[in-house]
Amino acid sequence: MTSPIEITRVVQKLIDKIGSEYEHEIIPVKPDPAATPGNSYFNVQEKVAKDGGNLVYGWAVWLSDFICEGEHYAVWEDEDGNLVDITPPRVPLDKLLFIPDDRFTYEGKHIANIRSSVIDNLLVEHIILLADMKDFLLGFATRLGDGQYHFSTFTGNVYNHYDTLFNNALLFFREGGKLGSACYCGSLKPYSQCHGKNLPATIEKVKDTVVKMNDLANEEKAAEDSQKE
Repeated sequence: MTSPIEITRVVQKLIDKIGSEYEHEIIPVKPDPAATPGNSYFNVQEKVAKDGGNLVYGWAVWLSDFICEGEHYAVWEDEDGNLVDITPPRVPLDKLLFIPDDRFTYEGKHIANIRSSVIDNLLVEHIILLADMKDFLLGFATRLGDGQYHFSTFTGNVYNHYDTLFNNALLFFREGGKLGSACYCGSLKPYSQCHGKNLPATIEKVKDTVVKMNDLANEEKAAEDSQKE
């Protein structure tokens, strides 16, 4: 994905979907020597501790040829009030479209991305559903830093399953797959009648199961803790 510099209709649609009260800004990308990719929260925290300034939460907007995506993100504000992205980018960039938003602050739990399809294609909608499902599952994990998360065994297994489905669907799309194309799994059935069949309903059922399993695990832990007291 690349960072859009001009506000297109697609990007404006995502900005409206995010709904921040603050105006978007195009800010410079100047990676700090000590910063690491994919760790904007930690990078800016360390920058503030070292050089002063402030951490500003918001959304980094990324645009590909089929998805526009808002990633919850942190940038550095210098003493003059200028915003700078100090996190090394995934691809070479010198500017970032950033939307300040203080409604969400990072407290060790994943904050889901916000996505919109760029093209009218149901397979892309499935890719977004799978990406959203991964975000949902990450909400039950604890972030350890450097892109690492700690899951319960059950939720971790579900996450790995949907991560695989997401990667398969993405590759399938990239290679020209369509709803009527033979499914990527090799079943010879059309994707729409195989891994794409009833995908939204299936995801909702799995979400319900994950919530129940995590509630049960929390109840068992609370009972164990009360017995120790």
